Amino acid sequence: MSATRKRSFLSLMIFMTTLLLAGSWIPQRFTVTITPSLWHRIYILDRAPSKAQMVRNAYVLFELNSRYLAGAKIQKTLKQVACSEGDTLTVKEGYYYCNDTYLGQAKDYSLKGEKLPHLEFEGVIPKESLFVFGSHVDSLDSRYFGFVRKEDVIAIAHPVF
Repeated sequence: MSATRKRSFLSLMIFMTTLLLAGSWIPQRFTVTITPSLWHRIYILDRAPSKAQMVRNAYVLFELNSRYLAGAKIQKTLKQVACSEGDTLTVKEGYYYCNDTYLGQAKDYSLKGEKLPHLEFEGVIPKESLFVFGSHVDSLDSRYFGFVRKEDVIAIAHPVF
């Protein structure tokens, strides 16, 4: 093999190794949401979140499973923290408020016409709990499945686009 071919082969191997490393790193650091539940679509993930980061307005990635919604398939879900531990959540006739700031209203029926459960709660958000919310009217969030435990948060997400 000539010296030129060896350099080309070595360059190709370095390029392929770089692609392989990038391909294994990128899915762990980024996520894309395709639902209209949140304003942003692309997020950088911090997969070693501290509980101190899980505050109001932070975006959290967690697994939505039967613990939160009976019969649901396990799926990773991204929502924004609307109310955190120590905040006061008030629910008045399906309208949700955090520290007297209006968050939104719960729907009675899903897009498929199914009756939706509503979180009925009045008081201080329990320790180690989050009330998560989506900005879209049809967002499946804490209004329907209740609080998310901080221990179930997989990552903190930072919006890119």
